[in-house]
Amino acid sequence: GFLHSLSAPLYLALALAGAPLAACDDGAAADPVTGSEPSGPGGGKEDRGGIPADFAPRVASLALHLDVGELRGEAQIELEPSSAQTVSFEAGGLDIDDVWDDAGEVRWEVRDGALHVMHPANAGPVYVDYRFRVQPGGEGWAKNGSTVLWPTFCGNLFPCHPDPADGFPFELAVSGYGEGLTAIYPESLPAEAPPYTLAVAVGKYTCEDLGQTGNGTTVAVCWLPRGKTKALAGTKPLVLAFDWLEQHIGTYTFGDRVASVAAAWGESAAGGMEHHPYWHVATTEMDLPITHVHEATHGWFGTGVRIACWEDFVLSEGTTSYLAARALGAVTDRATERAIWKEYGETLDAVIDDEDVVVLPDGTCGAVDLLADGLFTNVLYMKGAFFWRAVAGEIGADVLDAVFARFYERHVGEAARMQDLLDQVREDTGFDPEPLAERWLRTLGDPRD
Repeated sequence: GFLHSLSAPLYLALALAGAPLAACDDGAAADPVTGSEPSGPGGGKEDRGGIPADFAPRVASLALHLDVGELRGEAQIELEPSSAQTVSFEAGGLDIDDVWDDAGEVRWEVRDGALHVMHPANAGPVYVDYRFRVQPGGEGWAKNGSTVLWPTFCGNLFPCHPDPADGFPFELAVSGYGEGLTAIYPESLPAEAPPYTLAVAVGKYTCEDLGQTGNGTTVAVCWLPRGKTKALAGTKPLVLAFDWLEQHIGTYTFGDRVASVAAAWGESAAGGMEHHPYWHVATTEMDLPITHVHEATHGWFGTGVRIACWEDFVLSEGTTSYLAARALGAVTDRATERAIWKEYGETLDAVIDDEDVVVLPDGTCGAVDLLADGLFTNVLYMKGAFFWRAVAGEIGADVLDAVFARFYERHVGEAARMQDLLDQVREDTGFDPEPLAERWLRTLGDPRD
């Protein structure tokens, strides 16, 4: 997610106020459509509440075509085996035109921002034809030509389950963008990933390969007009850092080509977004190596290993913040790593008085709203990073690398809890991290005092 930078203090200003590049196309925008009355096939009305809601069946795979000129989408959604007789999807930003399955038309209803379909989960895929909208706040398809679905806005772009534990592979096709523009997106994602991983960026992009890792992964960068100098400066250590992650944490699972892609989120935006294999970085931070490496590292934690619920957000962002500093320090020099930790400390100083929060509220799973309950704060990123630095100080950074590697091997492609990783530390090393976790993650205040 967004890594706070002292040079850009508004960490989510944009959203809250590879594959072969697809061919160019023209398209006209569709008229906006509003309203949320219950509706059925062909626009016919269904009795309110006529189709029971059931979000339990998990998505097994998604095939999606987006026409970003006409603002239309076509989704083929395969579900995991289940005895459920109805299936439901978040669709708050969509206008549904038709729903069917392999047997023909099915009953469906839009109610309270969700699509409910009379379809047995075991009866093959569900097909949905719909329209989406330009989201003024950027939570979905934005007017700048890119998508932001994190953390729970996937229902503004396609029918989905926004649960971060719900991972699936997908296929994606994009059309309808203007002549002279390039669309950057993965045509397929072979491994399971959270729903917010899917992303598109359309613009006047230039891309350049930076090199290959020892595992054969090609690392590239894509910039917008007048962005080349910053892009190449910020990604200078990216190939080496990505290689370090592959060699020390584990095999990357989202393909053999990755890229840092500039996103024009505005001058007040900061950080990036973990849309693997083509993660997005704010144009304002394209010259900052730590931002590129932070988003790349999510290929292992946050995207590679999903979080079970938002209560475990620190498993993603705290671990990634630590490993980004670790990887950059390993492939550059000690001075670089010291500078990163100095900035981390200054970031924590800047926010802890006003934004302090228990960053691991893991007494529940699924009860916390990431945004409403204040977990999306740089206090969490920084306390999580400093926690792992404290653990490394006790057992050694190399030993902690090996713990991360074993945990990744055990859980890649799955959802896990932060407690699972704490248990892995104890299991592998005999060191009990709980006192440090209590101090850094489960208590208010500044543990450095």
